Order: sequence, then C-alpha cells, then structure tokens
Amino acid sequence: MSTPIDAVVAVTYRCDSRCNMCNIWKLPPGKELSVEDIEKLPETLRDVNISGGEPFLREDIVEFVSAIYRRCRAPRIVISTNGFQNRRIAHAAPDLMKIGRKVGIAVSLDGIGDMHDRIRGTEGGFNKVLETLTQLRKIGYRNVRVAFTAQRENVRHLGAVYDLSRQFGFQFTTSVAQNSDFYFSTGENQSVDPLELENELKYVMRKELLSLSPKRWLRAFFYSGVLEYNRLGHRPIGCRAGRDSLFIDPQGKVFPCLTLEKQMGDLSTGSFDGIWRSEEADKARRAVDGCKIPCWMICTVRSSMKRRPFQVAAWIARSWIRILFGRQPAAS
Repeated sequence: MSTPIDAVVAVTYRCDSRCNMCNIWKLPPGKELSVEDIEKLPETLRDVNISGGEPFLREDIVEFVSAIYRRCRAPRIVISTNGFQNRRIAHAAPDLMKIGRKVGIAVSLDGIGDMHDRIRGTEGGFNKVLETLTQLRKIGYRNVRVAFTAQRENVRHLGAVYDLSRQFGFQFTTSVAQNSDFYFSTGENQSVDPLELENELKYVMRKELLSLSPKRWLRAFFYSGVLEYNRLGHRPIGCRAGRDSLFIDPQGKVFPCLTLEKQMGDLSTGSFDGIWRSEEADKARRAVDGCKIPCWMICTVRSSMKRRPFQVAAWIARSWIRILFGRQPAAS
C-alpha cells in the first residue's frame, strides 16, 4: 500500500478575510487540532501545506510547525496566509526560520491595489500584504512565495502580481479559483476566460522556463495544466489523492483531498495507520478513482508529477525548443 508523501493540514477555520472565491470564513470555528495530534502524522510526509482559515490566528503556530518538522523528519512546509496579520507574522518569522530553511510562507495577493481588496473583501488588504512582504524581506526570510488565485475579475492582474513577486525577490505560484462543497464551501467559482488566462500565464511560464531554477521549470509545467484544466475542465495527468496525498481538517478528520467529501477517518480518535488501512479509506480511494469533480491543485498534482518525471521533463524540453524559436511554451 502506498504511504502518503503530501498533505494539506488546515489548522483552523478562523479567518480575518472575506474572500469572494471561498466561504471558509463563514464556517463555525469549532474544535482545532492540538500539537499533540501532530504526533500521529505519518513520518513519510515530504511536503506539508499548513492552511486554514488563517493559520497565523493560532497563537501556537510556531510550535505546531516545529512539531510537524520533527515528526516528519524535516519535510518541506509552507504556511499559506492572507498576510493580514502583520505583527503576528513578523513576530513568528524569526522562530520559523530557526526551525529550518524548508519552512516557507505563501502570502496571497490577488491583484494590484483595490482589485486585491475587492477579491479579499477587506479594505486596505493590499497595503497589509505589501507590509508583510516588506517585513519578511527586511528580516531576510528567503523562503517566501506570492500566491495568486485567478478569477474572471482579476485575471488581467496575474502578470503584474508575478512581476511584483520578482521585484521582492520572492517565488510565485498561481492556480484558478476552484470549488469544494466542504472545504471552500462554494460551488460558484467559474472558469476564467481561456484567452485572457493564456495571455497572462504564458508570460509567467516563459519567465519561469528561462530561469536557472528547476523548481520554477516544474511550476511552469503545473501552469500548463492550469490552462488545460481551465479550458477543458479535466486533469492532464491522473490523481493519487488518498494514496500519495491527503487533507486533514481542523478537527482532525482525514480526507483524500480538498474537494471530495469522503472521510477516511478521524485523527483525533484513532491512529493514522489504522485510518490509512481502514475500509473507509478504501472506499474513499475507490471514490477518487471514479471522481468526476474537476480539480487541478498543487497539493494533489505534485505527487502525480513525481511519478511521471519523463513526461514532465519532455514537456520542459519541448517548451525550451519552442521558446528558442520565438514561440510560446508547449501545451500540456
């Protein structure tokens, strides 16, 4: 049986933004995972996304991250934040840096100026994010990325936000807004105009492919999948959710992913090994095999990419050749 290598761990549903693509902020906060619960995580995890809600609303976020880092033997950890909690982030950042260089922070930025404020439903949100990014750069926190969620309303800002991230010297990541009845608590997100998304995203893909960073080349491949998913509504490569990756909600409930509401077990009442080998987990995996819910998110795509290194490498090589002859990167 496969052991998971990738996880999204939502540590709280408390949130201080009012995003138009996500209704997590409407969910009752309820019970939250404890640091002790982390001792049940599988040691095999290599990538962990700490999500929410807003993770920095937890007073023990540093302790929480440190526990995951120890338990999973130094995995890559990214804390996804809206960047509004400037003081909390600035206070926690030096301690997060001490845990290890693999601990990163992803700050959401969905447009320039008022556009970001409208998307996030928070007046002054853009300036708060700029302050957070400035603080992180000032203290020398290098493992930072700017995360853009593309929608019909803001897609024309994608390239500008990418340029802003590079001006700060930070990484960049993007996907289109997606639906989930039980996580994002919405089914209203619609596909983005394919031509507008392609115009913006291929600008980013070209920049990433011309870099000297293999990580950025891999992101370019992921973006090619974003284009295909947005245009055709399906995944360019298969899904390993519930086998290579999983989602844990703030109460400790384990699911194969963010979009398929098929509970595998409850970490707060059982061992992870027991959950992973249970009949409920097998049922969830069978549901993944027959899943008709389209999605394309890095939390489930990353492990699939690792299982197809030649396919990914071939796409990167084709794209380099196309760029050399003055053309756009290859389709996925």
